[in-house]
Amino acid sequence: MPRVIVLIFALSFVYFALSKSLTSIAQPEGKHGRLRGRKVWVDSNSQLFNERLVATQATHLIVVAGHSVLISGQVENAAFDESVWYLLDYQRGKGLPYAIVSHIQAGIRLALEDEKSLLVFSGGETRAQTGPDTEDALDLWNGRNVFKDDNNSNSRTTPQSTVRARTITEEYATDSFENLMFSICRFHDITGSYPEKISLVSFTFKQQRFETLHANALQWPLSRFNYVGVDPPLSTGFDLQQASDGERQNSLVPFQTDPYGCHTEILQKKRRERNPFSRKAPYELTCPDMKSLLYWCGPSLIPKSKIPWTS
Repeated sequence: MPRVIVLIFALSFVYFALSKSLTSIAQPEGKHGRLRGRKVWVDSNSQLFNERLVATQATHLIVVAGHSVLISGQVENAAFDESVWYLLDYQRGKGLPYAIVSHIQAGIRLALEDEKSLLVFSGGETRAQTGPDTEDALDLWNGRNVFKDDNNSNSRTTPQSTVRARTITEEYATDSFENLMFSICRFHDITGSYPEKISLVSFTFKQQRFETLHANALQWPLSRFNYVGVDPPLSTGFDLQQASDGERQNSLVPFQTDPYGCHTEILQKKRRERNPFSRKAPYELTCPDMKSLLYWCGPSLIPKSKIPWTS
């Protein structure tokens, strides 16, 4: 989904998402007593990434696209307090905090259901005002200990605990097309292969964009693509009709004529504005067999012969 925001939600909410997982670990009182009773994200028993090779053996890619950058440490309030997030004016009063947390929760639930999945939170450093912080990555990792099941002495062998060992970030995407394409490359970075199946979590009104435009532009078969649409309730101020109208005008129509986001001014402007730190994705180096796709600009679709998962 468009980097329309800073994807940072972090697994910090994940903390919120699996709300009973994260524990408050009492620390020794320091010189000024500032550490006592604070929540910490990592301890000596924290599960290692790829423990027992659960990440490298994944066959199912789960993508959660980011929407905003976390700008406050009040993670407990992330589902309802807009001041926790860096939001643009048009994003306020529309349930975005609730949506962000719900999308994280949905991604975690999908990962819990499939031990052969790799969970990827995707989003780049999209806002100059927030500094070099991503729409997903750093804060996301801050909450990773939410995968610990404190009520189970054998939690390190439970499906819930393995999600933490199967979670990574993608930190360069600036729009929805890049969320999907770059996450496929990140999957390859970890597993050495391309996914057999992709699940993607975002708003319901973005489903057509991902299924009929982005997947098609990547020559990814719909039979292996699962879209999970999650919207905030109306009580948050979310208006599905209004969101759908904006989607059609600002994203759906432009991507219909410019499937790779290379030519239309509206899509190019979004990418420029969402890359204030002039970062360049490294994926042509880490996924050299995707190089043709990474540089393909259309407007015609890239030939299947140039796609590694169709050749």
